[in-house]
Amino acid sequence: MPVTDETTQKSDPAPDVTEAGIRISDAATRAGVSARTLRYYEELGLLTPSLYTAGGERRYTLDDLDHLGRILELREVLGMNLDEIKEFLALETRLDELRATYRATKGVGTKKARAEQKATLEEALELNETLAQQLSAKLARMDAFRAKLVHDAQRCRELLAELD
Repeated sequence: MPVTDETTQKSDPAPDVTEAGIRISDAATRAGVSARTLRYYEELGLLTPSLYTAGGERRYTLDDLDHLGRILELREVLGMNLDEIKEFLALETRLDELRATYRATKGVGTKKARAEQKATLEEALELNETLAQQLSAKLARMDAFRAKLVHDAQRCRELLAELD
């Protein structure tokens, strides 16, 4: 049995995500959010743990943590609210389904398969354009806000120069 020196022990590192998943508190710590936030995201339908223990305790997998990272990225980087995030993720999920459908029929040369490929690509095009439009609208609002701040900063410079 190894001997440990209590003075050199570190706090437990973040547990590895195993096939059994990790607890909600550990998932929250990894993501830099609270367990309450994860429960709220679950209530809204944004994030659902893939696993539960026999006692009903939530367990998060690597895929769940990746999905949570995507939610946080959309919230923090793009400034989306939770409703926007839910819609955006739903469209991305649909695009993933369309990719799988397209790949399944890609090598088939029948008229029916080509018609299905065309319909799949048309829907994917529409969804991609919708996502791009949503981001363009968000970026336009951000650009306008930034322009106002730059203008206000310039005005402050001018007023400061008048005081010299």
